[in-house]
Amino acid sequence: MSVDLDAIHADLSPPAERIRLVVSDLDGTLLTPLKSVTDASRQMVQRLSALGVPLCLASARPPAAVMPVVKTLGLTGPSAAFNGGAIFRPDGTLEVNRVLDADVLSVVLDILHVHRVETWFLRGSTWLVEDASTGFVALDRRMTGLEPTEIHSLRDERYDIGKVVGVSNDYDLLRRIEAELGAMLKGEASVRRSAETMLDVTPALANKGEGLRQLAKACGVEPHEVACIGDAQNDLSMFATAGLSIAMGQAEEEIVAAAHFQTDTNEREGWAQAIERFILPRIQKP
Repeated sequence: MSVDLDAIHADLSPPAERIRLVVSDLDGTLLTPLKSVTDASRQMVQRLSALGVPLCLASARPPAAVMPVVKTLGLTGPSAAFNGGAIFRPDGTLEVNRVLDADVLSVVLDILHVHRVETWFLRGSTWLVEDASTGFVALDRRMTGLEPTEIHSLRDERYDIGKVVGVSNDYDLLRRIEAELGAMLKGEASVRRSAETMLDVTPALANKGEGLRQLAKACGVEPHEVACIGDAQNDLSMFATAGLSIAMGQAEEEIVAAAHFQTDTNEREGWAQAIERFILPRIQKP
């Protein structure tokens, strides 16, 4: 079934004229492909702060893998991890911590096992895997700085699981599983790809749209006063909730169509450009 991307974009509400909060994705957005924050982006964070506009992070990562960026940028407000399933303060205090039902975990494990998709569990910032020697584990270790905990069977872990991750180089397979699990678990879980190789399953209210609402409430602003920036499928609910949405330059066509504006890629200072071009003009000077 084809999707009319032009119609999706044309149906968007007009972008907000006043912005009081910025919520940003991390990987593929604020972070470069080398997982660093550029000097230009740091300067834009400082400009936002000087104008009294907080920056909150919203990531698929666990809290412990978001915290280093929070500290690097000196952020003082809350951030969202697990696609909004965990809301935490800069000192690590959890204000929201949603977990998956045991029955949902069984369904997800069954589907991923049938398709031979490598599977991980996240309990807080504890990363559970059945094989710590895979290439995907090595890559994610380098990206997040977290160390995996190898266990005999994920089926023995049924409590306090905040996120299931399915990883595969078969992009089309992950798209099909995303649709299949999304239909099976509608109302029970949120199923979204956070990257071409990663499928995230989180509790139903653990999505970036709900996370943005929680962050806005904590900062004393309304969702329509929030600007958000992202690049992946799991950012779509955030785009639908915010008053202003900006897609990164390398985002898929569907993501770009769902955003008000598109900036450059995360290799070419796209985040800093988004702040300067689309957000700063919409901030009321103190």
